[in-house]
Amino acid sequence: MTAASAIDFNHLNKYVMGDDTLRDEVLSIFVEQLGMLLEKFDPAIDDYSWKNTAHTLKGAARGVGAWDVGDLCQEAETLTGDVGNKEKARKMLLEALKRKSKDVIEAAQNVVGGREEGLINV
Repeated sequence: MTAASAIDFNHLNKYVMGDDTLRDEVLSIFVEQLGMLLEKFDPAIDDYSWKNTAHTLKGAARGVGAWDVGDLCQEAETLTGDVGNKEKARKMLLEALKRKSKDVIEAAQNVVGGREEGLINV
């Protein structure tokens, strides 16, 4: 997936009713939230915090049309309880999530005009 396709802009434009200013604001807020939530993700955190962080990011990602990030977060929600090699599985998923997040951030920056540049380093 390229950065250009990391966000479903058809979905997002319907969500903001074609308002470019609102779209840019929503993207800016999402990128900021994405950074904060990625900082909370730690493969060793307790199951409740892991699942809550994944669930929160899943909803935000799907709201803006970042489907791959949302799907990875849905998968992350299952990595709780007595999962074999849980910490290793979480680390692998988190790396994939960071890669997809970079594409989403790049796509958002391209649309917003780079105002978010440097906001997050994943």
